[in-house]
Amino acid sequence: MFRFILRFIAVLCLAIAVMFIVLDATRSLGISKLVLTPLEISWREFFPDTLEAFSSWLTQSVHPFLNDPILVTFLILPTFAVFSVLSALFYVLAYKRKRHAAGFVKR
Repeated sequence: MFRFILRFIAVLCLAIAVMFIVLDATRSLGISKLVLTPLEISWREFFPDTLEAFSSWLTQSVHPFLNDPILVTFLILPTFAVFSVLSALFYVLAYKRKRHAAGFVKR
């Protein structure tokens, strides 16, 4: 059951990543220039209140020396790249290794 939930989250993140890569590709084709939407712009567009809450939580939780570089670096990354990495991470967490039967030689 736990693996199913992780796989579902991985597929959901992959779908979001594909959605944003298609959005960026159509915008890039429209203006004949590469366009990569940063996570901050996407986050502000869809969930504006949560970005401020996340920023204040990070300010309280992390040392001020690390707070700004982490937040800035995280928010300037392209949205599709963030969700692609999240998808891969959740898939790896849900991966079940295949075990070979004991006593057989693997060739």
